[in-house]
Amino acid sequence: MILEELVIVLVFLALFSIISYKLKLLDFEGVLIANAVGIAAVIYTPNPLLCFAAVVVFFIIGEVASNIKSKKHEQRTIWNVVGNSLPALVVIAMTAIYTEQAMLWQLAFFGAISAALSDTLSSEIGYFSKSKPVMITTFKKVPRGTDGGITLLGEAAALFGAIVIAAIHFYAYADPASATVIILAGMVGTNIDSLAGAIFETRKILNNTHVNLIGCASGAIFALIAGLFL
Repeated sequence: MILEELVIVLVFLALFSIISYKLKLLDFEGVLIANAVGIAAVIYTPNPLLCFAAVVVFFIIGEVASNIKSKKHEQRTIWNVVGNSLPALVVIAMTAIYTEQAMLWQLAFFGAISAALSDTLSSEIGYFSKSKPVMITTFKKVPRGTDGGITLLGEAAALFGAIVIAAIHFYAYADPASATVIILAGMVGTNIDSLAGAIFETRKILNNTHVNLIGCASGAIFALIAGLFL
């Protein structure tokens, strides 16, 4: 990465940190983890600015959706950020270790980010669905906010998030097959998140952080496996 690009990244991260902390979007530890993901993406991925852009878009759109008027969420903690970011960080680490498969791991990175944004939008936008959610395991109607509940609006929002992340990848590589994989990874991740919520979170076996980890990791694993056949 050239010096000018590095300066741009560092300035953006500084502004992001200040704004997120001052507006209480993230706590201090959450800001640190978010910065770690951005810096790792810049240092270790084969296309630093592209991967950094995906991280930026995820955080911006996610926060906008989470702070819609009349539904402002509580300050996100380190565990909220870890749940959505740890799979992407693990993939970046694998990229640094297995450099000969860097492009494959980069696809998995996009799969993880796609799943994270899809799940965030599914939850935040799906909350406003006029129809009651249904449990993903039984398709019976459940109260709004029930773990494992899904709505058509939420699924549409998840698809939009996946398409946004896929579009960033497509802008750089113009590869329809990879873009399709990223979209599918987002949908797989968000629905596995819902399944884990229905099966484990409702029984207090796992918490929301664990469920988010499962969903985002599922998106990364799906993209990784699909990428082997591209």
